Amino acid sequence: MEKSCQILGEPQAIQQGQVQIGVARTEEEKSDIYRFRYRIYVEEMGKLPAIQGREALLYDELDEWGLLLYARAGHEIVGTMRVNIGTREQFSPSWQTMLALERFQRFYGKEKQPLFSYSSKFMIAPRYRNSAMSYLLPSRGYELECSQGVEFSFGLCNLYLLRLYEQFGFRRFGGHIEDAEFGLLSPFVLLVNDIAHLKAVRSPYYRLARKRAADTGSKDWFYHEFTENSDIINSQLITDEGLWEYLTGRLDDRPEQIMTLLRGLSAREGQKLVGACGVVVRCSAGETIVRQGSSSYDVNVVITGQVQARDGSVVYPGEAFGTNGLLVHPRQEREITAKTNAEILVLSSLSFAKFAHNDPATAHRVIINLSQGS
Repeated sequence: MEKSCQILGEPQAIQQGQVQIGVARTEEEKSDIYRFRYRIYVEEMGKLPAIQGREALLYDELDEWGLLLYARAGHEIVGTMRVNIGTREQFSPSWQTMLALERFQRFYGKEKQPLFSYSSKFMIAPRYRNSAMSYLLPSRGYELECSQGVEFSFGLCNLYLLRLYEQFGFRRFGGHIEDAEFGLLSPFVLLVNDIAHLKAVRSPYYRLARKRAADTGSKDWFYHEFTENSDIINSQLITDEGLWEYLTGRLDDRPEQIMTLLRGLSAREGQKLVGACGVVVRCSAGETIVRQGSSSYDVNVVITGQVQARDGSVVYPGEAFGTNGLLVHPRQEREITAKTNAEILVLSSLSFAKFAHNDPATAHRVIINLSQGS
């Protein structure tokens, strides 16, 4: 089967202020996107080794049949995202496994050939990361998925990005994937037609979704099928008080007394911090949570279980681990794996920047605590 993505209605470039959102059509446009990816992933984030002796482009097999969305300011690419929309068979066997497409096919039965969507390579130039660009590109992708009748839209991300994607309305499912290039990844899925959920999490997609009446029963099916994930704590649906109560129960004591990064903070200050920046993640024994040499965009706290560095040192509940990447993004100094099944609290730099602006005194105390514990 030829790998292609037919579009119902040609998606036109749209203007948003000084930025144009569109879909790459020419090889020149695609090459501009590949160069932009290289600058972000390799030169800025250091996720991949530098390319030697040839043009610095970053692309893979999914680009052969994916839609390459771009955001352009003047002649400069300042953001991009890739969307692959196709039947299960159009995705390679490895992608079918990672995205559990065989299980999601059960929603339709054996006779139908539904379209699934996978979004990836979403990145924005540094100076635009606190702008409307953060939702304009994904919203364009959501429009394309709706036009194609997609029910399930998938993605993968590092743990520090989970809060961001839960804000869009995605749900976690399945176990983590250890990728040789990008580290520990969490799979997630958007139930495109669960409009009530998009409203509940205040998703930027809701502005588009509310115009549609499309309750297909996907939510009830999803929780019936993926019972192993039914008690995952969604960062956008739990209150600050609820998360604090959960941490208190798991730590068997007051979090501000147990968590080293909260030293000197009141319970209320700690509650606001973890509510604004944290997401609870379960890791299985043996998973590499932190990869030495990768850029840090978070800091982690053990809630239950134990994690262990390569030198044998063990991190226990309440203790922070990983090089502090909340304000700047240095390389991780140690590789750290889950010694046992563990729950961790991931504090994301994306959320911490906003928190620090609103509550600089608490943020400063946290940074001091982390520096003293290193």
